Formats: sequence, structure tokens, C-alpha cells
Amino acid sequence: GALALASTQAANIPQAATAAGDFTSLLKATETAGLSGYVGGPGPFTMFAPNDAAFAKVPKAKLDMLMQPENSTKLKVTLGNHLVTGLLPMEAIDKGLAQADAVSVMAINNMPLIIKRENGVLTVNGAHVVKPPMKVDNGIVYVIDGVLMPAMPLQPTY
Repeated sequence: GALALASTQAANIPQAATAAGDFTSLLKATETAGLSGYVGGPGPFTMFAPNDAAFAKVPKAKLDMLMQPENSTKLKVTLGNHLVTGLLPMEAIDKGLAQADAVSVMAINNMPLIIKRENGVLTVNGAHVVKPPMKVDNGIVYVIDGVLMPAMPLQPTY
């Protein structure tokens, strides 16, 4: 599995996601948005990575729209919701949740990510963390079962 790969050889976020095999949609979206080099860069990053099942929940028309070349900015914003600059290890989340009901961190595009524990399951803006965090060379990856859509409308409202 991906955990064995991450611990035995060097792997950045895209390499680990490729090896895990459950992130085809995320990798395609990252490439389409021109972010592969960024998330493969030195970091460190914490990524809340939606698996393929998470992308399958997004209405196909919306996903197709986001994947159009002219919408790469919207796609970038959406993917930015899943990235936090710096390392956010499980210990830090646990420590925060011991003191409060929720831990709030800012994604790289300034969208707040609210991390809670509901019925023993960690959630990020309502998406469930489905696997233990995976440490990679340039950060930490938490696998989630939902795509974190921007809170703000993607089009200007005027």
C-alpha cells in the first residue's frame, strides 16, 4: 500500500497519491489546474485529499465545468481548499480538540477549514477523514470522503 511506499522511499504528495491508486480524479484535477509542481514542491504542506469516491459524489456537470481549461482558476480555488501551508500532525489536532470543540486552520486560499471529531470520526468542513494520516516527504496527507467546495460563490455576485 501507499503507507509502506511512503515510509520506505522518498515520495511527495503527488507520488504518494499515484502509488495509493485511489486519487485518479484528484491527480487529474491537480494537473489540469497547473498545481502538480506546487503540491510536489518542497512544502511542507498538509493536504486533505479527496479520494475518487469523494469526487464521484460531485455532480458530473459541476466536475466537468471545473475541468474545462477556461475554468482553471475556479479549479485552483477549489483545490486550494484542500491545502494548508505547514505540517498539521494528528497530535496537534488532538491537542486542539482536547481544549475546544473544533480546530480551525486556514487553507492556502484563506478558506477556513473547521476540524471536528464527530462520533469518534475526524471531519473537515463535514467531510470525513477515512484513513490515518500519511506522512510524505513534503508533508502530511489526510484522506477525506468529500470535495471541499469554496464557501464563496465562484462567480462575481455583481
